[in-house]
Amino acid sequence: MNISLRQIEVFLYTANLGCLTRAARKLSITQSAASMALKEFETQMGEKLFDRSGRKLILNENGRALVAGAAGIIGRATELENFFRGDKGLAGILKVGASSTIGNYVLPQQVADFVARNPLSRIHLEVGNTEEIVGKVNRFQVDAGFIEGNCEAPEIELIPWLDDELAVFAASAHPLCSKKRITPEMLMECRWILREQGSGTREIFERGARPLAERIKILLELGHTEAIKNAVAAGNGISCLSRRVLTELIELGRVRIIPTPFLDLKRNFFIIIHRDKYRSRLLQSFLASCRPA
Repeated sequence: MNISLRQIEVFLYTANLGCLTRAARKLSITQSAASMALKEFETQMGEKLFDRSGRKLILNENGRALVAGAAGIIGRATELENFFRGDKGLAGILKVGASSTIGNYVLPQQVADFVARNPLSRIHLEVGNTEEIVGKVNRFQVDAGFIEGNCEAPEIELIPWLDDELAVFAASAHPLCSKKRITPEMLMECRWILREQGSGTREIFERGARPLAERIKILLELGHTEAIKNAVAAGNGISCLSRRVLTELIELGRVRIIPTPFLDLKRNFFIIIHRDKYRSRLLQSFLASCRPA
């Protein structure tokens, strides 16, 4: 058997992208070279690893069984390649996924601090909702994920990270802001602007505000926290987001938090890693740097 690292890279990129042309482009090689590498890899394995559907390549059960081991080999090879660069700190590239609140408001500073201490390292941060980040971790498209919702996939390790709390809020001129006491019935009469299904924020709201969440009037579902903040500040409805993202608008007097002691809106942020993921020194060091002191 004479498997090359290039063959394994082509296999992994094709598995992640579902397209040999895109895999070749990512690896900066020709499509014919990528096609030959994948063909040779399948020949050496003695099995087809993809189901072909037109130009799309979809991992079959044989391919899925190889992904974790192949990703581990590439991770070890990358670490070996960077072994003698340690005089300037850790070296290498990490791909990190984060759900919206974390990716936009919590993680950027920690990423910047880590790279400043390790100038030969690079961290690519991808932002999506919790469901999307779990999928990327599961498919080894990112090395680790940071999520706001839960994850019950048995192949993924769930590590508690930070505490957080959601808050119901409205534009400062909204009628609720003048009330001395808020009731669930008042909230049910309002128009709501919520995150989309699949987001951790939406999941925690629906769980912590049940059965209220099942009876409210949803005006809009938006996929970005900033869009929700702006819509609420403009008086288009009320919403529920992490307290962490509301500080600036509260200080500017544009929105106010609505007290809702009858709702359980506390949650945890989590780090998620595939149980079969090879944990390089760079990855372990980055995750350790993210942990609160």
